[in-house]
Amino acid sequence: MKLSELLDAIEPPKIRRRNDIKGLLDPHLHQELDGYRDLAAAFKFSANKRAACDDHKSLIRLVTYVYEDPTVGILEDLFSVKRDFGDRQCAFNIGDPDRVFYTLAEDEVNDIRKTRFIVQWKTPWNFPTPVDILEYFSNERGNPQDAVVQAISQLYGYMTFNSLIYGAICNYEALYLFRRTGDTSLQVSPQFLYTDRGTQSPVAALTYICNYVVKAEYHYSSNSLIKGEPRGTHFLSLEDVEFNGTWDEDIKVPWTNMGLRLRGATTKAIATVMTGETSKLEVADAEIKAEDCGQIASEKNIDLNFWPRARGAIMKLHKPGTIHGDDSLEIFAISNGDVKFIDLDACRQGSPAEQVAELAEFDRLNKAWDAERENNVES
Repeated sequence: MKLSELLDAIEPPKIRRRNDIKGLLDPHLHQELDGYRDLAAAFKFSANKRAACDDHKSLIRLVTYVYEDPTVGILEDLFSVKRDFGDRQCAFNIGDPDRVFYTLAEDEVNDIRKTRFIVQWKTPWNFPTPVDILEYFSNERGNPQDAVVQAISQLYGYMTFNSLIYGAICNYEALYLFRRTGDTSLQVSPQFLYTDRGTQSPVAALTYICNYVVKAEYHYSSNSLIKGEPRGTHFLSLEDVEFNGTWDEDIKVPWTNMGLRLRGATTKAIATVMTGETSKLEVADAEIKAEDCGQIASEKNIDLNFWPRARGAIMKLHKPGTIHGDDSLEIFAISNGDVKFIDLDACRQGSPAEQVAELAEFDRLNKAWDAERENNVES
């Protein structure tokens, strides 16, 4: 079965895609692979089950199959992006981005998966494609209820919490790549439209960035970026991506500086940005809050339910042979009653003795909290 036939086969029922997926894959349309037939059959079965969209959630499930799953399949099967890009969340990291790209050491099965790149998928009605995202964001910056402002804020929160340089937002019409640079700046790429071909397409952008973060620096720290980096346009070259016939020669992706800057001290839970112009401080007070990130655990917000859930999180962490390496409440976050780890790169492989010691230290904290609580009740 040819790839072109596969793409025809996965045309979803009652939905006409505005994009021309075939145009994204011109160099590969005549390749034949038996696996395409199985993929097409599975897609048809799943899409038919979800063709009747009678509410918002069912429509979201359908567009996931129409856009997300084929894109992920193309990345994995055709462009050799085989590093678990399709998983919905990454273990042990605060927050739950829609898609994460992380690596797992092939020689160590139990190694912690390290997040390198995240993607937020938004529906077009929740993230309308701006004609000029820089101008739009600048004009709506003071409106925290704006859908575009919220989406960028959410992505920035995930990038901050996971200490990442790169992230993306896709609304099934266009994809934007984001890059943290300098000390506090955020840059955004031109839009990659599903209607575009070749290197201007979302598949090309994702293929490039996934391969880039495997080979290049992806973790955000004071030592990983050039301090004092000039504002303006930056270029990331595609020439090192080894896909013959896929990329035009010397293609470059321009990054335009959005001019967002952190203002004041930041915490793991909240980051505040400003445009960089002191004259606009009054509109720079909108807090960036990432969904599902919750609150950092502290003596003020934990209760009796916290301790068994946190202990369960530790046991889950220990199961593949890892330990967190930190013995404090601040390594946990509370979100809608759930307790999650905040992964600050402290996680590592640990011996059984180290796991026992880590659990014992946690139990000591629990007993101390119980004793203090009983004293407060008696007094």
